Amino acid sequence: MPMQWGAPGGTTNNYQYLVEITPNITGQVTEVPVKPLQPLKKGDVLFKIEPRPFQAAVDKLEANLKLSTANLQRARQLYARKVGSKLDVDKFTAEVGKLAAELDAARYDLESTVVRAPGDGYVTGLSLYPGHRVGKFIVRSYISFVISNKQKVAIGINQNAIRHIRIGQAAEVTFKLQPGKVFNAKVEAIIPITKTGHLLPNGDIPLAPTALDKALPYSVVLKLEDIMPNDTEFEALSINHGLPGGAYGIGAIYTDSVTSTHIIRKVMLRMTAWMNYILP
Repeated sequence: MPMQWGAPGGTTNNYQYLVEITPNITGQVTEVPVKPLQPLKKGDVLFKIEPRPFQAAVDKLEANLKLSTANLQRARQLYARKVGSKLDVDKFTAEVGKLAAELDAARYDLESTVVRAPGDGYVTGLSLYPGHRVGKFIVRSYISFVISNKQKVAIGINQNAIRHIRIGQAAEVTFKLQPGKVFNAKVEAIIPITKTGHLLPNGDIPLAPTALDKALPYSVVLKLEDIMPNDTEFEALSINHGLPGGAYGIGAIYTDSVTSTHIIRKVMLRMTAWMNYILP
């Protein structure tokens, strides 16, 4: 159908970046000041870990470094008066350097007792409470943090139409959660691979393609030019400009081929936008 070349359409979805929060240290949680879906700024405290063991390690290393620095100064003075050995100077120099490095690491661990938000966003799936013991294990996380200002809208374009898509082409999108509205966009990127087109290093032999396999659409990333209105009462939606992760819709890209079909697609898209009021 010529319209699928000139103005190909497809399903759209909004994807958001989610950071799995894992502390850099192991310890007992003492405070969790955040609440689920509470708007947060970058650097806001998510939770705190008991700092006393880490403060004690810093204090101990600071004392040892102070002593080693004094020993190094004395060794240099004795060596300058030719009553001390160069070996002592070298030994205390190495010791000071080693303790300084250990102190930097200990201070980093102490700073890590306060876990902060990696960006503007909100917390989901919060099940962390004071008294919970956490660790620096990448096999699990303790808080899921959604970055509110990092999101991508993708549209699926069938394989027989993807060849007409170019970066910078105009597009339009309508979303289920914003019925009656059509939003302007532009093509930001074309993802040149599908789920069935990549090989995983897991030792499995991929299945040979068959005639029964379905040609999966390619994802095209769109950049919305319109700001989503804040006409919702849901706090989690409002901090995402009315477009949360998983927002589903229909979109179209207006290519340089068969431009006479653009007006037809625009009418169809606006009909879909109004039908969103009654269709789930």
